[in-house]
Amino acid sequence: MRADEERFYESALKMDYESLLSAYVSLHTEHEELLRTKKETDRITTEGVIQFQKLTKDYQDSLIKIEQLEKTIKKLSDQLELKNRAIFGRNTEKFLDTLASSENPPEEFEDESQTEDCNEGNNNGHTIISLDEYRKSLEENGKGNPEGRKEGKKDGNKKGKGSKRSRLLDSLKGLPSQLIYDLDIDKLNSDYGVGNWRIAMWHEHYVVEKIENPLYVKKILTPVISSGLEHVMTTIPYKNPLKDRTYISASILADILYRKFVLALPFFRQTEDYSMQGLELSRQVIIGWVNELVPLIMTPAIKYMTQLMLLCPYHNCDETYLQVLRDGRAPGTKGFLWVHSTGELYDGNPIIIFIYEQTRGTDHLRKLLLEFHGYLTCDAYISYHVMEKESEGRITVTGCMMHCRRYFALSLFVRDLKNMSEEEIMQLSEVRVLMLIRGIYHEEMKLKNMAVDDRLAARKEFVAPKVKALFDYIHELEASDEPRSEKLSKAISYAINQEEYLCRFLDDGNIPIDNGSSERYIASYSRGRANWLFADTILGAEVNAAMYSIVETAKANHVNPYEYIKYLLEKIPDFLDDEGNVTDPECLKDVMPWSDAFHEYEHECMCRRNSLYSSMFPEPMVPKPPKKAASLAPDDPGQNTA
Repeated sequence: MRADEERFYESALKMDYESLLSAYVSLHTEHEELLRTKKETDRITTEGVIQFQKLTKDYQDSLIKIEQLEKTIKKLSDQLELKNRAIFGRNTEKFLDTLASSENPPEEFEDESQTEDCNEGNNNGHTIISLDEYRKSLEENGKGNPEGRKEGKKDGNKKGKGSKRSRLLDSLKGLPSQLIYDLDIDKLNSDYGVGNWRIAMWHEHYVVEKIENPLYVKKILTPVISSGLEHVMTTIPYKNPLKDRTYISASILADILYRKFVLALPFFRQTEDYSMQGLELSRQVIIGWVNELVPLIMTPAIKYMTQLMLLCPYHNCDETYLQVLRDGRAPGTKGFLWVHSTGELYDGNPIIIFIYEQTRGTDHLRKLLLEFHGYLTCDAYISYHVMEKESEGRITVTGCMMHCRRYFALSLFVRDLKNMSEEEIMQLSEVRVLMLIRGIYHEEMKLKNMAVDDRLAARKEFVAPKVKALFDYIHELEASDEPRSEKLSKAISYAINQEEYLCRFLDDGNIPIDNGSSERYIASYSRGRANWLFADTILGAEVNAAMYSIVETAKANHVNPYEYIKYLLEKIPDFLDDEGNVTDPECLKDVMPWSDAFHEYEHECMCRRNSLYSSMFPEPMVPKPPKKAASLAPDDPGQNTA
């Protein structure tokens, strides 16, 4: 027993019963009070713990919400920055050029306005070069190009200002011309004196004028024959070649289609324009003509083009959205336009086909590419890779370096570069990758004019090392522990996942490095969609696909889209039976934009147009200065006699 307990025990023995009872009651009361206090304290502690746990949970939830909001704000800020850059900023190449030029000031260049465009011959002005010529040019110019031009000069595909003026002047020679003598005899007499001047020569000056595009009515009279003694009246029937009992002609329908699918002018705006020209042509009438005649007339040509396109072993593919209002699905559901084309580098006539589908599923590719053998250049969309697996070696997918480059460019554009020096910017991971990709493109662009075998050999020698350097650096970035943004991580993942496909262009000289040609074809459609926004029906969507196929194929073959549309409207009805079937499939060869028949038609149209307009401008008489006034003769001849 402890000493304090012993003392308490001894003091308790000395107390009487009443004192002990009183002390016990007092101690019991204190004990009960302590128990109540302890219970209250325990209750308060428990409630505090519960409140603390609740506050802790609320705090953790708030942190998660704040993190989500920060991600959302960052995403929206990135989108806003990218949108502003798309509207107001430089593109990636110009941005990198600006940075590079600060370190390597460009050399002084010659005024290219003194150089005329002297490219002649076929292949659109391109000169086919060999690998030996290319190597020789590199030896002579260090890092020069096949044409021996200095770095910084524009090549044959990007001509200078002088060349553009020269091409404009050359184009004027093919137009109808009006000859005008600009001569003010009264002013010249005042300036130089009557009879004291003459015209030594004439200087030529050119002004391009626009003749108002007139609409006119062709009135066709068919005879009513009275025959026999009984004068039996017989009407010679007339049938409109396009649509009977209408006012439509190939030229007016071609104008409507050209305005819609080349100039991106919606039908309702065309209605207003025709009305201002004096022709009350309603939107409903236009849509009725287009929806009936385009599928009937253009479909045979498009089917034939599609067959030819699928025979090409190099295929480009992409897709974009198209909203159709009445397609049997929920409002706002998007359909898709798929664009298929022959390879950009393939030595053949380019063909571009647009096809409307309600979905983006793989079934479209399964149906179209059922018998296709070759390479499919595309982006990383999963359906293309599904097709490669299902084809069992029949189809080989190749990647798009432009898409890889775009991910790194987006990562760079959302960075805050305001307080960074040019040296710091050039050391950014995104910039270094973009510079490596630019080096690949710089080398690849020099090889476009080579024959396919030489291009492949040059790729192995000059491009492949740059591609290897690019992916070596990207793998270093992936293995690095340095912190990086979400967009940069996404760019690195995309590049590594697509590395196999992005390098396949090195195995064949006909495979393009990217799918940029498909995006350029889609760009024309996108500009039109910005004006008319949607298609009303599935038929309207299919008409859009058909006409963009015709227009883009014509443009790719460097022919006038209006003339080609008019040519199809005039010629194909002659090949169709009453049910709209082609009577002779062989005739479709003559309706292709590269056919001799069309080029002859185009030349005839140009000659006819020039002849028509030239007759409006009869050549004037050559003006002559007034003769010198004779000396005044004396009134009396005898006055001057001796």
